Amino acid sequence: MRLECVTSQGLAQNSYYLSDDGQAIVIDPRRDCSIYSQFAKQDCAQILYIFETHRNEDFVTGSLELQNITKAEMAHSGETPFTYGEHRLSDGDNLTIGNLQITAIHTPGHTIDSICYTVTDLQHKNHPILVFTGDTLFIGDVGRTDLPGLDIWQTMTEKLFDSILDKLVLLGDSVLIYPGHGAESICGHSISDREISTIGYERATNPLLQINKQIFIQQVMSRTLYRPPYFRKMENYNLHGPPLLSDHPSALSFEQFEHQMQ
Repeated sequence: MRLECVTSQGLAQNSYYLSDDGQAIVIDPRRDCSIYSQFAKQDCAQILYIFETHRNEDFVTGSLELQNITKAEMAHSGETPFTYGEHRLSDGDNLTIGNLQITAIHTPGHTIDSICYTVTDLQHKNHPILVFTGDTLFIGDVGRTDLPGLDIWQTMTEKLFDSILDKLVLLGDSVLIYPGHGAESICGHSISDREISTIGYERATNPLLQINKQIFIQQVMSRTLYRPPYFRKMENYNLHGPPLLSDHPSALSFEQFEHQMQ
């Protein structure tokens, strides 16, 4: 088993490559995605599936780009009307690579379609090894809940609390957490700069996991978080699929660059 985290600097966006026994998956790939193919080549592995944790808002997903390179199948939530992809997942659905089972957990809150993915050794199905938490649970923080709309902000905050306490926490204290963002991402409020955590450590130290539901709602909804104008464009791109990039973008002259900027 091999697990690699690929972080897009500036956005603090985490994507993941996971392989086992000659087969691999990628979680929330970035658009410049040749790095995942390089990992697979090193492992002599085939990327079989591309998983998305939700319709991302802060970056253009590389799922179509990676599929064009690898022919892998895409999997994402059945709650969002994506216009592409082969697998529309519901709570409890699973796919397998090598000796590992990847299981979808529907965790609405950050968005209505948010999904976390547990990874379990097939010999020990009742004991997950790790969970990719997307924008649901961060290290030292939780995902923002205002993006689906201020009219349902409280409802989404309630859903996030339930998703974390009733689903993720119950996975077990030893389960490793691999979130969709790190420190300084605008998809959270005060994400820790630690890169490693577990369910148990978050349960013991994450301030938003130390309070009851009412106070959780009050604290999450009292946050002031910036929403860049480009978010709407990214949501539309990720819903319908962005244009594919060429393998080798052409260089521009200064005049051409100035023209395109205008």
